[in-house]
Amino acid sequence: MTGPTGMVRVIVVPGLAVHAYAELPVQHLRDNGYDARLLQPPAWRGVEHDLERYGRKLATDIDRDVVPVNVLIGLSAGTQAAAVAASLTDLVERVVLVSPTIDPAYRSMIKQSMVFVRGDPHDKAAFFSQVPDWSRAGIPRIFRGFASAIDLHLEDILPKVQTAVTIIHTEYDPLTTHAYASSLAEANGARLVLMPGVSHSWPKADSARFLRFIEELVS
Repeated sequence: MTGPTGMVRVIVVPGLAVHAYAELPVQHLRDNGYDARLLQPPAWRGVEHDLERYGRKLATDIDRDVVPVNVLIGLSAGTQAAAVAASLTDLVERVVLVSPTIDPAYRSMIKQSMVFVRGDPHDKAAFFSQVPDWSRAGIPRIFRGFASAIDLHLEDILPKVQTAVTIIHTEYDPLTTHAYASSLAEANGARLVLMPGVSHSWPKADSARFLRFIEELVS
């Protein structure tokens, strides 16, 4: 079921305090006929830093619009907020969780801080390219966002999501192990998709494959 425009409606929740990396892939969807919207990321000033509250607000906004969301996509920490939203509204038809967080192996502020400072070894430019986005949040809000991500467990939320779920695990992901992504999928009847050759921040710099994925998902 599509919205009143007849276009497939896609909402993307970006990762914690980052936005620019998802702009081109989402714009590519729009250029190809999708009603695609990239939300402001959690923890920007003026935006909720707590992922559960962010997800609850998103569910309220979706219900207020009274328009079905054909695909709700969460990226990184956005997966947690997207799952919360999908658990609270009947207007989401499909949920896609890309690089779901936080793997139990990384659920501590020390480990999250180390990953944040170290950056992604398979995407060395990401750290510096994300500085402008991070500056719109500030370090204290980012770390409060990390704290909420540590406390909010996807394995507790997904059983409440009563719609089709796809979990995407990328080949080079320093934050999420294959074991965790696989266990989330198996425990919740979700489809697990392995995305080769890309890192945690997919679909960055991979707009064409992102479009093909969405096309196949809704066909």
